[in-house]
Amino acid sequence: MAERVIDTEALEEYRTVVREQLDHLESLIPRLESGQRLGLLPAFGQLDASATARTNYETFHQTTWDNLQDLREALHGMIKTLNDSADLAEESDQAAEDEMDGYASLL
Repeated sequence: MAERVIDTEALEEYRTVVREQLDHLESLIPRLESGQRLGLLPAFGQLDASATARTNYETFHQTTWDNLQDLREALHGMIKTLNDSADLAEESDQAAEDEMDGYASLL
């Protein structure tokens, strides 16, 4: 059976990319909050289609907000998984090193 090897440098690089994406996302989210520039409801006027436009806008804004929150949660989960994988790789490397030291002492 092939031995699985975890490249800790690749994990760190990927964690950096995910962290940068998360940081960018977290810089966007406050602008969508109520009262902020992108969180304000446009003035749709009093035309017949205004109520439909308002409903469509509110639905779009809520869906966008929910998707950003889901993406934020997913990125946090990815970082946690990468951290756990790196920790397990270090533990595995230490166990293998200890085992090799044990064999060396038998020689």
